[in-house]
Amino acid sequence: MPNVHCPPLRIRSPRRSGALLAVLAWLSGCASQPASDGAAIAHWTQLGPRGEISLRAIVAASDGCPTAVVDGVTLPLLTRAGATPLATDRNVANGNPAFEAGFAVNSCELTLPRSARQASIGDQAVALPGTDIRRIVVVGDTGCRIKVPASGSGDPIQDCNNPVDWPWQRVAAAAARTRPDLVIHLGDYHYREYCDQPALCGPLRERGVVIDYGWSGWNADFFAPAKPLLNAAAWIVVRGNHEDCDRGGEGWMRFLSPVPYQACANQLYKTDSRSVLDNNRTADAYTIDLGGALSVVVVDNAGHEDYRPASKTAHDVAIFKRTLTALQTVPETHQVWLLLHRPIWYDLLEAPVQPNALQLALARQMPANVQFAFAGHQHAFQTINFAPESDTVNYPAGRPAQVVVGASGTQLEAFDPSSPLYQGRSGSDSRERAHPDGRLYDGVAAGSGIVLNRYSFLLLERDDAGWAGTLLDPEGKSISRCRLDGDRKEIACSVQNP
Repeated sequence: MPNVHCPPLRIRSPRRSGALLAVLAWLSGCASQPASDGAAIAHWTQLGPRGEISLRAIVAASDGCPTAVVDGVTLPLLTRAGATPLATDRNVANGNPAFEAGFAVNSCELTLPRSARQASIGDQAVALPGTDIRRIVVVGDTGCRIKVPASGSGDPIQDCNNPVDWPWQRVAAAAARTRPDLVIHLGDYHYREYCDQPALCGPLRERGVVIDYGWSGWNADFFAPAKPLLNAAAWIVVRGNHEDCDRGGEGWMRFLSPVPYQACANQLYKTDSRSVLDNNRTADAYTIDLGGALSVVVVDNAGHEDYRPASKTAHDVAIFKRTLTALQTVPETHQVWLLLHRPIWYDLLEAPVQPNALQLALARQMPANVQFAFAGHQHAFQTINFAPESDTVNYPAGRPAQVVVGASGTQLEAFDPSSPLYQGRSGSDSRERAHPDGRLYDGVAAGSGIVLNRYSFLLLERDDAGWAGTLLDPEGKSISRCRLDGDRKEIACSVQNP
């Protein structure tokens, strides 16, 4: 039987008792690749638009997509993106290594209703979100930084073979041990970009360090070390700027994007053809209901050049206003957390570049029930709280608190000479803060907040009073304890020495 591509399966009436069984008739008229008897290289579930669960799997290029058993019904996963060979014609790729990558694997998916309760692939259980989400792990900026030649003064090379220098595998294992109900990744999964100076790159490759935009790079940087956490819970994934189309975007589109696969157009990083919001296949924001009158809005702002003022990126304001319409659709009775990669406010933005396009698009448009904005991008942990009356013209109900979780593996800002947080060392004797330092964030000083330069992830736990947070190190030991006050739009965190 010839292979025919089938669109992702979408069950429109999950509450009808025969919904899953009725799907079999649909499948009988749609041939997919033969099911594989081999085990999936990786499998996971992620929450996406329309309240659905996307069951994903990666298999070898020679294998067809596997079958899953969902609530007792056997269903085949369908091809999302087929394997591709390594490009050999440099003229086609214009010398861009991001477009010479090979993906010797098939990416597979199956869309399930949020009501699904049990699933497995082969003899391996698949994590599904429950109806009562009480423990959430938040990570961000996890890949191993290799970028030679460097674009700035910071050291572009992490030791990917050293679990102290690059602790993502330890972070993932410790996070899995917390037994979360949900994992949120705030972007930047792939950092092993390119290395074209023989004196620096030869020794890396001799030690077996993978440097690749294709499957081998994605597997080494994300999927292999993340395996215990991928198996532990369902995920919400946010796109980072390292997943822009001129960088690791092809892997993002194949494996993690919440929308159907679309190949990236050829672009060249740091040239006039670079990825920006309007050519980066920027997806519309979407809402996920987490129960308990809490919703998250997931935003793709990876292509936003936030380091430029809105006057130089005026077209981005219109794009944000169009793609952020989901913010206006959440019920007023729900608490809202905004999830995005580039923060609205953070220390890497200098005063002259503010307001940027995102800040301008949100001003006077932010719904009153948005309480927190979670982001990565800055390789540190930072909280920024604003006094309710600090910006009543643009935020009559008060600015949401900004929480930056960007220190889950990638080289810390503390080690980057071009960063305002540079100190050459991390920990309590580095440039950490227990209080704001008076700088302005889009014209307004923070009322409270901290900065910690330590590899970490955040565990959020719901209790009778709301949400508590614990910032944990790669071994799972507490660094800081926090309390989220949604009514005050404030996250209060302690500062603990090692």
